[in-house]
Amino acid sequence: MPLRPDTITAAIPHLMAEWLAGRLADTEADALLPHLTPDVATYEQFVALLNAVRPTVIPLPPVEGDILDCCGTGGSGRPHFNVSTTVAFVLATAGVRVVKFGNRAATSTAGSFDLLERLGVPVEYPPERISDLLEATNLAFLYAPQCYPALKLVAAARRRFGRPTLFNYIGPLLHPLWPARRLVGVSHPRMQVFVAQWLADDPRTRRALVVRSEDNSDELAPRSASVIYNVTHRHIVKYRWSAAEVESLSGVLDSSPLDYAPETNVKLFWRIVAGADTASFAYHSVCLNAGLGFVAAGRVETLAEGAELAAELLAGGCVKRHVEAFLARIQTA
Repeated sequence: MPLRPDTITAAIPHLMAEWLAGRLADTEADALLPHLTPDVATYEQFVALLNAVRPTVIPLPPVEGDILDCCGTGGSGRPHFNVSTTVAFVLATAGVRVVKFGNRAATSTAGSFDLLERLGVPVEYPPERISDLLEATNLAFLYAPQCYPALKLVAAARRRFGRPTLFNYIGPLLHPLWPARRLVGVSHPRMQVFVAQWLADDPRTRRALVVRSEDNSDELAPRSASVIYNVTHRHIVKYRWSAAEVESLSGVLDSSPLDYAPETNVKLFWRIVAGADTASFAYHSVCLNAGLGFVAAGRVETLAEGAELAAELLAGGCVKRHVEAFLARIQTA
């Protein structure tokens, strides 16, 4: 059928089936993507795309009990530190079971696996070992292309198009293990609403916090107000958060600029988890977002309590020791 705004939703299942099977012509793919940009796509199209992509997942062995994912959509277009990846280690140190779904960066060098590879984490860890790794360390990482290899067929058209589409924002929702608890960062205000609504519609959601800083980064930022959607099944509460609500941020931010190149991020990661950095923008971003992760996990009631717990774990060297134990386990398994 011709691609018109009123026919896109009905066309998505067929077009995606053809595309992910390698049968969609480049001209058809190029004609579809302009209809799937975050400013024009509808929620129905967002859901249709997710429903078309999810069945292509490579099945993983099930994991018992609640797990949490802390994942951002990216898309801010600015250099940044690997906040959510560092947060995963902080949460796991406190006993939160985290299976983080991630990828290399699409538009920067700060994707989750850009850092993890430099730390020595295998990109394609054997899926059958995930439960044992999670049992031993409260933590595992899943590489998105390993779970959804068919999506590589979409990459060329997305590069030709050169602008964000719904594909940039469905990533966290493709997690193969359906985590009941989530901390999701979304860089686009309209897509933040779509993600929150999808999670509220999913009966597997126990608690999700969907966050966007008003500077359009996909996380809480120490110098910016943020919009947070608190999501449980069939229920969404929206609220606005200000950095002034966490007293520990007052007057302690180091404004020194960083290039956030991969090598810089590795050094900064080790300084933060070792408790050697307690002033940088990246450090406070980690504390804030880990604090929100503790709320999503049900470990604390407030963001301030969670940020304080994160700061204590980092200052005491607990997170560094947990990182070292995790790396030793995953590199010898």
